[in-house]
Amino acid sequence: MKKFVAVMLAVLTLAVGFVTFAACKDDKKPQGGGENVTVNVYLPDGTPALALAKAMTEGVSAEGYDVDFKIIAAGDIGKVFAATNADLAIMPTIGAATNYTKGVGIQLVSTNVFGNLYIVGVNAPKEEVSLADLKGKTVMTTAATTIQLFEYLLKENDIKYVEGDAADKESDTVYLKSYDDGSQIIQALAAAGSGEAYGVLGEPQVTVCQSKVSAAKILVDFQAEWEKLTSFDGYPQASLIAKKSFAEANGAFVNAFAAALESNAAWLASADNIAKFKAALVSYNETHSDYQTTLANAALTVDTVARCNLGYRSAADVKTSVKDYIKRLSGTDLDDGFFYAAA
Repeated sequence: MKKFVAVMLAVLTLAVGFVTFAACKDDKKPQGGGENVTVNVYLPDGTPALALAKAMTEGVSAEGYDVDFKIIAAGDIGKVFAATNADLAIMPTIGAATNYTKGVGIQLVSTNVFGNLYIVGVNAPKEEVSLADLKGKTVMTTAATTIQLFEYLLKENDIKYVEGDAADKESDTVYLKSYDDGSQIIQALAAAGSGEAYGVLGEPQVTVCQSKVSAAKILVDFQAEWEKLTSFDGYPQASLIAKKSFAEANGAFVNAFAAALESNAAWLASADNIAKFKAALVSYNETHSDYQTTLANAALTVDTVARCNLGYRSAADVKTSVKDYIKRLSGTDLDDGFFYAAA
């Protein structure tokens, strides 16, 4: 009898312990063993970084966690979850989707940038320029998402295009000349003199271009062109992505961090807050010798930020738009596992 009671007590103790463990896991509390958990948040040097402007400037309050923001070269952001200790990152949505389909354990938490691309030109023959007016012209562009989107817009408007700068241009074809960086496109527009020249730029480089090239004008708005072809107001250009294992262990923090980004666009609509953000970036450069962000000296005005089309939509709210966007640009059908379900 005593043996039976002892066995039952042991079983009961294990059962209580299991329930307690399960409850802790379901609460998704910090897993740092009593010390604060350091969360590594990576962001590319460019427009997507603006999605974290308020968070970088004012911090994110979450008990049990310390947030470490790390700004890196835009070209390196696609590989952060494979090559660094990233827990969260702002990155191009199409790049995140590509990583996910290759088996990288990541999930989209929210979309925060809804398109910032424009065709800027000098000495265009008329004030209002359409995509069709670019036939027979060379348009400078950068690679990756930018050229993918540009090619899609041309294709859907039944406009022929080829990559390269042909000497003898066909009058019915748009020629796409690829550059490594938008600064090279700005230099080429500045060197055009009295000749026609066109390039695809994203904000804040559009503002930089107009400050350096007095003749430069915004001629085509990619966001408006996207809306003409789809039922969506803007496209999900850049999103907050979480490492799946981190999100599963720290769901409460992921929710709190995402919530902190909801008011970011409204916060950046103030010139005073833009100045605070730039001051925070200057301080960042003073304490980080590995990479110096160019945003600290970028031409950021209220109008510039407005043309970046910042916002916030949760994974659940943006799922349909993201699936449509990825399908149109890459032909990939995303499954629901890509989208973070809030704890």
